[in-house]
Amino acid sequence: MAERKTTYKDSTTKKQVREFLFSLFLERQLYNIVGLGGPDITDYIAFCQSKGYENFEIFENHADTMIKQLQQVKNIRTLGKISLKYGDILDADPNRENVLFDLDYCVTVRYMREHIAKFKDNFIMTFARRIPDVETIGTFFAARAEKIVSKYERLMPFPHTIFKTEAGNKYVYVKYRDTSNMCCFAKL
Repeated sequence: MAERKTTYKDSTTKKQVREFLFSLFLERQLYNIVGLGGPDITDYIAFCQSKGYENFEIFENHADTMIKQLQQVKNIRTLGKISLKYGDILDADPNRENVLFDLDYCVTVRYMREHIAKFKDNFIMTFARRIPDVETIGTFFAARAEKIVSKYERLMPFPHTIFKTEAGNKYVYVKYRDTSNMCCFAKL
């Protein structure tokens, strides 16, 4: 089993992907975010604040990381509030409105079908890419009960694929390598 990463400060590619995907939501004027602050919660919140987010519901299910977050969060200034929840982000309320869900699952789509389906709008889902892309994409859209009607490959500003479905929904898919092969789906 891979060792748990203790910091993302040197994860250049992950930061570039996050910057690109968050930029897709700028016009929506979402002020609330549900996500994972990780071991560098001050960096995560500062990044989200730079994108206009004011209220944070941060999940963490590792006690040692949560303790570090509690020590760091007391020094963070925000216009809104920060709520730290000890538990799994899978328990987040998927029906909240005006929220960006920043969901980093760290497993393949094979094991997340139920959770892929329950989040409806305004999300970024990150998965491990240890299975073929065809299976990843197929499983994701099958879990959402949607059929792809068009696919566009784009290289700028970051290589990505835009999928449109028969339900009229638009998704952006990005695959990248940081410490391991990863991918993200963003539902716009």
